[in-house]
Amino acid sequence: MTLPGNPEALAERAATYVSSASRIERAADDLRNLAYASTARSLDAIRERSGQVAGDLSAAYGRYAGTANALVEYAAALREAHRKADEADANEAYAERHAGSADTQVSAYDRQLRALEQSASPTGNIEAAERQLAEARAAARRYDNAATAAREAHEQARRDMEAAAQRAMSLIDSAIDATNEGWLDKVGNFFEGLGSFFADLGKWIGDFLQDLWNELQRLVATVLALVGTVLILALVYALLSMIPFIGPFIAALVVGLLAGFLLASILSDVTKPTPAVSKRNLTDSEVDNYRGQPTDLAHALKETTLVDSLGHHTKDSADETVISVTKVVDADGVVRWRVTLPSTQEWFSRLNGDQGAVNDLDSNLALMLTPSLRSQYERAVLEAMKQAGVGPDDPVMLVGFSQGGILAGTLAAYNNDYNWDAVVVAGAPIDSMPIPSTTTVVSVQHNGDPVPRLDSVISLGTDGYAPTDRPNWTTIQEDSPLASQGVGGIHYSPAYNSTLQNNIGQVPAATRDDLDRYFIGDENAYGYEESYYTWKE
Repeated sequence: MTLPGNPEALAERAATYVSSASRIERAADDLRNLAYASTARSLDAIRERSGQVAGDLSAAYGRYAGTANALVEYAAALREAHRKADEADANEAYAERHAGSADTQVSAYDRQLRALEQSASPTGNIEAAERQLAEARAAARRYDNAATAAREAHEQARRDMEAAAQRAMSLIDSAIDATNEGWLDKVGNFFEGLGSFFADLGKWIGDFLQDLWNELQRLVATVLALVGTVLILALVYALLSMIPFIGPFIAALVVGLLAGFLLASILSDVTKPTPAVSKRNLTDSEVDNYRGQPTDLAHALKETTLVDSLGHHTKDSADETVISVTKVVDADGVVRWRVTLPSTQEWFSRLNGDQGAVNDLDSNLALMLTPSLRSQYERAVLEAMKQAGVGPDDPVMLVGFSQGGILAGTLAAYNNDYNWDAVVVAGAPIDSMPIPSTTTVVSVQHNGDPVPRLDSVISLGTDGYAPTDRPNWTTIQEDSPLASQGVGGIHYSPAYNSTLQNNIGQVPAATRDDLDRYFIGDENAYGYEESYYTWKE
């Protein structure tokens, strides 16, 4: 992959700066000559002014020359990095091409040797075939090692380029700082510092008010959800008490048990400390089952099935929660992050004990009924993002199916620790969440899926689907390709993945272009790094 930057254009621009710096220095010298070459009193004012301007020009020269010299040095380093990277890429291509031929020879000699052994050929023939196979394998290893060395050389060239860029920035900063001594500079710095103080104060006040607003929204959502739950329990009581063989007493007992179950489930989750989060490496079998990074928005839901499966040590046990955090860097150095969240994998925590995964029924209820009480799931995801190095201003896309989508919507609606740029969910009840207009939302919902309509029941909504007048919001409402299998085929992440791919045209073209930048298939993608993080209760 070609390194970014144009060393020739940079060298030309740096030469221009050097020439300009020389002209500034000559102008300063001319002004000093004017200031000190004449003794006429009538020129005193001009002499004084000339000396001041000459001093200012000297300061400008120091900054300009320092910047120019730094750019000249960086241009040379950039040119050398490009040369090494191009040479490494050529070596890698050569090694991989010959490695393919060597692998073919290994296969051919291996087949030949087996044929000789099976046909009981003379020992001399078999030994000759064994030597040929050993030589072919050695050649294959040499080419593989050469390809690896070439890739490392390319990475070293990239590191050299980055180190040169850091040195250039340091030299430029030093050149500016060294000449930042003029009176106007000091006055400017004073007001700049004063402005920074008020700017910081304003930011603090803004952040405080934003946090307060988010907490109020969480509280209102919690109150509405609890009121909705109480009304549902009251309806259950009324219906049960009307049945002759049940009556009011048994109805009250059933409703009380149900309310106690809900309360115990929520408290079991929100009162526990944040789980210990650590990085997780995929096993060989997990790597074999994973077919690579999603290439664009149409395939964004692909990883939801993967993160669901990673938490299972056996088919029937949800032992841990695993999320993926992918860092995508474009050719201009802009860093974007994509966080994929798993759905509910444990449903019977109150009956058979917690298995380990926090994406369970308890956290599901906490997210839906009491968003003001942060679940273990939410707190652990924020900790994983911190460990991954996600910056507070870096654009972040959240991706999730079912409960993963609920958490994605919750974070975007009620949390301002990060720059939630996009939310892509499937089968998730997020329509009533106050996700800001600055966040782009793509929500996929299958006809007949009861889960996306839960928010309309619990939060006293009336529709269950997102309003059509939100410009930042796209809802894809379609039949599931596996609808014939019932709810199991309707609320199913692979089916949602297919629905998004088949209906990606419903997302506005401008939105697709913007969100495709979170994937390696984008033409400006320079590289990516995918990490997995895990935790248990």
